Amino acid sequence: MYGQQHPLMEKPGYSKVVWGLTFPQLIAILIGGKLSYEFAKVVPAIPINNVVIAHVHHLIPLALTLILLYTREQKTGLLLYQYIFCWIKFKLKQNRIFVWKRPI
Repeated sequence: MYGQQHPLMEKPGYSKVVWGLTFPQLIAILIGGKLSYEFAKVVPAIPINNVVIAHVHHLIPLALTLILLYTREQKTGLLLYQYIFCWIKFKLKQNRIFVWKRPI
């Protein structure tokens, strides 16, 4: 009918769960925190009097997960973990050999 428009549906997306983070981001940060905790149980602290500096290397797994979550690849604009996943899929798919027979 004239004058009436059908509103387009919104694109589905992740909703923010807590602190402006989506659910997959929150799970990834929790996994990074758990890896940091396990790393701290295995690797001892550096023998320095300052407590913060002595344990700073225990945050390496958490820092790596944060870098993967929030860093974008420059050329494609994908997040770094998405880019690495797509690159691995491409490299695995590239080694396939297809045999084609000419029809008789």
